[in-house]
Amino acid sequence: KPFWPNARLRPMRPVSDGFLLNMAEVSGTLIGLFLVGVFFYVETGFHRIDRSREVVEPYFRAGTRIVLILFAIPLLLSLTLVILEPIWNTVLFALLSLMLIAANIDTAVRIRAVARATPSTALVVNEVAGTVGVVVLVVLPWILGGLHPTREDLMWAILLAFASGFISVSALVLSVFDMAKSESRGEAG
Repeated sequence: KPFWPNARLRPMRPVSDGFLLNMAEVSGTLIGLFLVGVFFYVETGFHRIDRSREVVEPYFRAGTRIVLILFAIPLLLSLTLVILEPIWNTVLFALLSLMLIAANIDTAVRIRAVARATPSTALVVNEVAGTVGVVVLVVLPWILGGLHPTREDLMWAILLAFASGFISVSALVLSVFDMAKSESRGEAG
């Protein structure tokens, strides 16, 4: 039985197949653009930072993993909500949630060293906000729908994953500018 006390008060309108397929398309596009950006940065950006590379590189690898999982949630859940039976959507969401929690723990463990090595506060703020977002993303569908979350319950996870992934990419980009600025000051000073 869902936790939500009155079904008429459900906070989400019915979700159409067309909307879910559009979310999958946008998520797939963002995954492709993100991968191109990451490969470009790995090829050029890590060569520019010397002092903090041994700390920043593993964190960026972990951050890339969590962003890919965040964007995979709207892509895969949107597709499966259209074509599979509800039990498979629940199983997929549970598996993706476990992967997301593991990836979040990995980035959370690494953030302290990154905060000491770089002047960027964007990564620390993103880590705190992202952890809160992951908790809400994972728990909310189960609270709203119980053991059998509906399409509308899982839509909250899709939207939160999409937003968290976008915010994480923005934080990574801003931190790259901060690190490049810091490294250039270190070379000049």
